Amino acid sequence: MKTLFCWMSALGLLMAGAGPAPGQTINFRLSVKIIVDPVRGAWPAGVTSEMITNGVAAANAWMAAYWRGYRFQLTEVTAIGGPTQGGVSGPSKWFGVDPRDPLSVWSAFQADARNNALYLRRTDAINFYISKPTDWNTGGAAPFPWETTANNWTVCWGIVNDGAFWLVHETGHYFGLPHTHGGCGCPSTGGCTYMNGYWVGDDNIADTLPEAAGDFCFTNIDLLTLANFNQYFASCTPAQQTLAMNTFSNVMSYHDPPHKDTLISLMTELQLDLHGTYANSDRFPVASGHTRFVSLSGNDGYSGFDSTAPKRTVSNATTASSAAGTDIVLLRPGSYNEQITINRPVTLRAAHSGWATVGKP
Repeated sequence: MKTLFCWMSALGLLMAGAGPAPGQTINFRLSVKIIVDPVRGAWPAGVTSEMITNGVAAANAWMAAYWRGYRFQLTEVTAIGGPTQGGVSGPSKWFGVDPRDPLSVWSAFQADARNNALYLRRTDAINFYISKPTDWNTGGAAPFPWETTANNWTVCWGIVNDGAFWLVHETGHYFGLPHTHGGCGCPSTGGCTYMNGYWVGDDNIADTLPEAAGDFCFTNIDLLTLANFNQYFASCTPAQQTLAMNTFSNVMSYHDPPHKDTLISLMTELQLDLHGTYANSDRFPVASGHTRFVSLSGNDGYSGFDSTAPKRTVSNATTASSAAGTDIVLLRPGSYNEQITINRPVTLRAAHSGWATVGKP
């Protein structure tokens, strides 16, 4: 019998002799800490627990649209600092402060969060600190996995609202995703490359385009296609238009800040691959399970944890998956001509990029 998987479907938790059950998600545990006023203990203006809960719900709607089974699990929203926890010498030293710049301040904030028990940093969750009032123009900072290794930076900081962008964007960095404009410092030319009359940067991810830093330079999609294809968006091929939309509406871009919570939501297949690879490795302590990548060009000698080194067969991937049913097996497009018995709970998913079939042809 052949089982068909549509690009937007998942077959969840099948066991030999048993029927289907709901598909498994992989949860990223999230711990949100609100830094309060050192004297009054008040939260930053406009920030509430309900706002955080709504923001996580909005972010999970975006995550669901990516079809990888990833979700944020909000474990706590808790206040830190105030008059009983060190006053201006405790966590409240950062109340009202944006710690991102200069680098020495960011390093000091990271050290405080890492070394002072009053910051309630957890090793099994994404730690997200909030010290500034809510703002429509949300943002923040998060350490890349390699920055955690090199500098021991471990926590995220943000300006939040009840939308999805701040959480998906900043944790995108946490899971290894650079901005779509890479290190391009437009309107300066630091980190930029000159191309077709424009200064652009690149994230080195093949299904996004080189571009300039969003709201500073590329204020419309035509500037993006002129830089890359030397023609306006309307004159581009469908494939070129897809690449342009992947980039201009990308959650890791800086485009269209007033509409970032509604229009700037895309994450490409290769971005999701990188995201999943780091979720399997450096960032696995915050995750509830692994993704096993499978491809017809893979090798069953691989673990399948790295998207660039997938397993070859569905059988091997399911056998290697956790007996607790916490893992997802992600199939690249193609026909996996295997007759298999799945004897443990596991979720099979097909990538957005195309159909996958499992079974004897």
